[in-house]
Amino acid sequence: MGQQNSRPVFDSKLIKSHVEHALIQQDGRHNDIPTASTPGPHPRAAVSHCPLLPLSHHLGTWGTNKLTVTDEATKTALLGDKRFQRAFMTYFSLLNNQYNSNSTALALSQLFSGPIPLVYGLFSSLGLPLTFLSDGIELRSAILVAQSLTLSAVDWQPGIYDLLTSSQLARPASELLGPEELLRRVAYDGRFSGVMKGGAGYHNINQILSNPSARAAVVEYVQQLDCRNLSLLLPQLASLSVLLLTATHKPERPAFDFYLAHLVTAVNSLRVVLSILEEGTQRVVVARGVWLLFVLVYVTQLRPVVDGELLMGMELQEGHDWRGVYDVFCNEGGTGQGRWGNGPWLRVMRTLFELGREFDGEGNGGVCLRGAWKMVGYWSGWTGLGGEGGGRDGGLNIRL
Repeated sequence: MGQQNSRPVFDSKLIKSHVEHALIQQDGRHNDIPTASTPGPHPRAAVSHCPLLPLSHHLGTWGTNKLTVTDEATKTALLGDKRFQRAFMTYFSLLNNQYNSNSTALALSQLFSGPIPLVYGLFSSLGLPLTFLSDGIELRSAILVAQSLTLSAVDWQPGIYDLLTSSQLARPASELLGPEELLRRVAYDGRFSGVMKGGAGYHNINQILSNPSARAAVVEYVQQLDCRNLSLLLPQLASLSVLLLTATHKPERPAFDFYLAHLVTAVNSLRVVLSILEEGTQRVVVARGVWLLFVLVYVTQLRPVVDGELLMGMELQEGHDWRGVYDVFCNEGGTGQGRWGNGPWLRVMRTLFELGREFDGEGNGGVCLRGAWKMVGYWSGWTGLGGEGGGRDGGLNIRL
């Protein structure tokens, strides 16, 4: 493919974005260049062999503030203040130098220390900081790790922090269950009925956080997740995330929800991040954080029916293997048009490949591969964004 698609070019684009463009724009949008610039079915394959997305010319620059982040006290005081994202980025970059450019050690030092550990910020913005962290670990990119910590700090959501630090989570649960059974119970839990009065969409998450009964239910479902064996939990979460993405639409009307798609990425990010964490509490906190996203996204999207037959009943044609998915991308992806220019779509396809490589087999019927080919064959846009095409009138099969 030539040098223009090499890892050095990827790094140069990432550095250019890091220098010129803020992580969070004035309108609240996120700079998706760091996640969209590695779009292929595998992150290292993508930067070596397949086309990269062009840098956007419509992103704002970093804002400037006289106040700087210099220590734990100022870091804590400025949590959640997006005006200081440049200050946080500088702070974490300087700390990385103190750790001799060992960005993994930097991440661990910030995620689980201090009066308010940043680990709870990984789950803001649908887990985008967690995605940055996992990409940084896989690609050994100090910039991505620093951006992850910066987003964890400035995109801080107190409601998420309160849920994950609830005193109830420190107590033994009455029963421990797998994610599929827990989600089935969420689907029929009356405590969530009528909560989303302001409309569907994860951006309306405060409707749950401000409802005492719904909040209590969410904490209960997080507490009941069986985290005793994360090697068993990960493939369960992977399969469930793919079903939520590809098997929650109305019959004969394939549709793919933008918010549910983020759960696929969150599971893969969890898989990567667990590799650097110690056994025990650290791992459980991150696993619970990802499961919290499952519950919140599912409820805010009005708890659609999950019909596995919509995916598993799909017959795979000859050549519908991962090599075929990769060939489609490399043959057509250079256009940058339609789905090939849609960062979230490309991210999901790459993630499905990663999860499929880890977990697909006889036990799950090749759910990730099936999900990838369904996305290739039927995706024409996202539903569930809270506007046109979202909620009860959109493509999701919502219970009446």
